[in-house]
Amino acid sequence: MPNEVAHPPRISDLQLRIAQAQTQAKMDLLERANESLTSQLTTIFDGIGRNEQVELIYPNGEVVLITKARPRRGEGGE
Repeated sequence: MPNEVAHPPRISDLQLRIAQAQTQAKMDLLERANESLTSQLTTIFDGIGRNEQVELIYPNGEVVLITKARPRRGEGGE
């Protein structure tokens, strides 16, 4: 019938949709954080694998030396 009007969504339906949207937003945020941390760890382990000096630099400016650079085979060392 052309004169029918759809009923408005129930409050419980709206609350469920809001909760689902909040959960999805949190998951998206966690996925982005995971990708960023994975990239940082890959960079750290790549540097270690290449015998490079690897440091962690914290937001407060503290620097922590993880590994020192080691001379490669055939290169002179001190």
